[in-house]
Amino acid sequence: MKKLLYIYNPMSGQRTIGNYLSSIVEYFSKNSYFPTVYATQRADDAREKVKEFAKEYDEILVSGGDGTLDEVVSGVLKAEANSIIGYIPTGSTNDFSRSLKIPSDIKKSSKYAIKGEVMDVDVGQFNSKFFTYVAAFGSIAQVSYETDQSMKNIFGRFAYILEGVKTVSNLKSYKAKIKIDEEIFEGEFIHFMATNSVSVGGFNNFYNKNIGLDDGIFEAVLIKKPKGLIELNQIIDGLRSKKENDNVIFRSGSVFKVESEEKIDWTLDGDFGGSYKKSEVKVLNRAVKMRTGFSKDSKELISNRKKSIDKRI
Repeated sequence: MKKLLYIYNPMSGQRTIGNYLSSIVEYFSKNSYFPTVYATQRADDAREKVKEFAKEYDEILVSGGDGTLDEVVSGVLKAEANSIIGYIPTGSTNDFSRSLKIPSDIKKSSKYAIKGEVMDVDVGQFNSKFFTYVAAFGSIAQVSYETDQSMKNIFGRFAYILEGVKTVSNLKSYKAKIKIDEEIFEGEFIHFMATNSVSVGGFNNFYNKNIGLDDGIFEAVLIKKPKGLIELNQIIDGLRSKKENDNVIFRSGSVFKVESEEKIDWTLDGDFGGSYKKSEVKVLNRAVKMRTGFSKDSKELISNRKKSIDKRI
């Protein structure tokens, strides 16, 4: 039997995971898994437990939101383990599960958690920390996680947040120098984001291209501070149309460096990531193994397997 470490966050989302625990554990046992079950007790608990015990288990399963998933992925990396990570999304946003094609239905996602196809997935490193799918700063990043999902669906992407801004002066900006690989951008920015997900803060398909989970590249969005309502409307139009203009910049890269005269408050996978004057975001290519909802013959997995073969040659 395979040894499975099952970590769940009992406080995640609507706190419904407790209603399914018995059936989930029974399902794993029937499928030749020997599960050890642990309920997180506080912030960073999952990270600490995975770092300590990851090498003792064949696979690690996490139930929770994006923050709990972040802790488990970080723990695996800190432990330098090669454990396969399964995911049952039970948070309020569950951004990265959309990229992995894992359904929000707990019964369905439980099956993918041990039977889903395995994929080598990129993750990010922010200074000395790890994150799963997004590093961001700015008022848009903060508010996006506090916005009702129905309103996001009505207005779409970050444009909804800016629609609610009554005056340009309400937008907090940072005077910064941002370097993406070898390209440099300078100015006052109200938002920066480097991500590897089709959904961020519940906003879907914000970037007008296919996002690869294993290509060593993260997608970036930079938004400069508007000087008036005309430029604010240009930003809204740019985000809705996914087209660049003087205030909205879309780029891709593997290394992102940000320098500012004041400390910038960062968000990592929806949680506070610290305040820094200098920050570096790096893509760690194919750093963790995760079970997904992709079919075996999907283009994503075919490409992933080819990259694994090429790497061994």
